[in-house]
Amino acid sequence: MAKLIHQKLNGSTLIEVLIAMVIIMVVFSIAIGLFNNQISGGVSYQKLKVQQQLQLLADQIQQQGKVEVQQLEIDGVAYEFVVHSSPVDVFTVVEIRATKNGTNLGNMKLSYDPKNESQN
Repeated sequence: MAKLIHQKLNGSTLIEVLIAMVIIMVVFSIAIGLFNNQISGGVSYQKLKVQQQLQLLADQIQQQGKVEVQQLEIDGVAYEFVVHSSPVDVFTVVEIRATKNGTNLGNMKLSYDPKNESQN
């Protein structure tokens, strides 16, 4: 027992522990920043869903040959149809913009034949 009392224990000092904690916190904060950038920059399910809906709306306009509404809301996403004048009189250009709470989720431009309307 006397031998254990006189032996010196090896350990870390308080300064070494604090320095290690600071290094761990810096690495952790950098990792959280990279993770947030990866999550927000990636393609989300909602953006994929909006792109699919834009394609369906574009196909519908091309089949019908006309734009029936100026605005449409599907699943909380507002779709706005803007008709532009075309340099060629044969076709009409339409831009479909998808927004949610003021955030642009996607847009698509397409041209269609407005004479197709009289055939239906």
